Amino acid sequence: MNIEILKESYHKTLSKVNSEDFEFIEDKYSGVFLPYYFEEYEEANPKIMIVGRETSGWNTNNNKNTLKRIIDKNANNSLNDIIEESLSRYSWHLRNSPDGKIKTKHSSKFQHYYNKVSKELNISPKSMIYANLFAWDYNKKSPLERSDVELQKITDISLELLATQIKFFKPNYIIFATGYSRVDPLIKKLFEIHFDGHETIRVNPKKIWEFKAANTKCFRIAHPRAQHGHAAYRKEVIEIIKKSSNFGGHA
Repeated sequence: MNIEILKESYHKTLSKVNSEDFEFIEDKYSGVFLPYYFEEYEEANPKIMIVGRETSGWNTNNNKNTLKRIIDKNANNSLNDIIEESLSRYSWHLRNSPDGKIKTKHSSKFQHYYNKVSKELNISPKSMIYANLFAWDYNKKSPLERSDVELQKITDISLELLATQIKFFKPNYIIFATGYSRVDPLIKKLFEIHFDGHETIRVNPKKIWEFKAANTKCFRIAHPRAQHGHAAYRKEVIEIIKKSSNFGGHA
């Protein structure tokens, strides 16, 4: 994998964040979330991407956040600074610190599920890709509650970034652990605009949506923190991957 190709794609998309389109009065956006990969991913079998909805304060407490910072860097031809900062932060998302050991226990339900998938499939957590539907959170929460115009712009850039990641990493399976409320239309839009659409395999409303898109088997389930029977569907996804991949081939 050529990381420079990924960086160039990130640069092309982020250069669209400009003062004309993204001039918000209350800029409480996080730093931009840009996935990278560990060496283990290149040899991983199967290749798994797990997609959350948004981060919670990504590169915020260190003051490497806000959209204005991206706009300023873009204007100064130093957008690569933003990209390198985000990739550096991603490189230790499984640790407490950049030089820390891989964590085996998490307070985050999302990270707990991420680790469970790797354990059940007998692959390293570093052999998977962690992605997000939204490339930013707003005030450490979902941007879904922002104004329609603002949300549309954030959505468009975020989906373009996610499409870049799917094309670059070429996962065999994508698990959208995003929840369903106001999310399914965005996932459909992702594949309609940036790929050749999707083909639904089955749907259990508000529980699980299994489909194929971008030559990949995909699942949309509730967020890992959801209870009331959702755990069974999270487990079911793992079992489907086990059976269909057979740890050597892919459906």
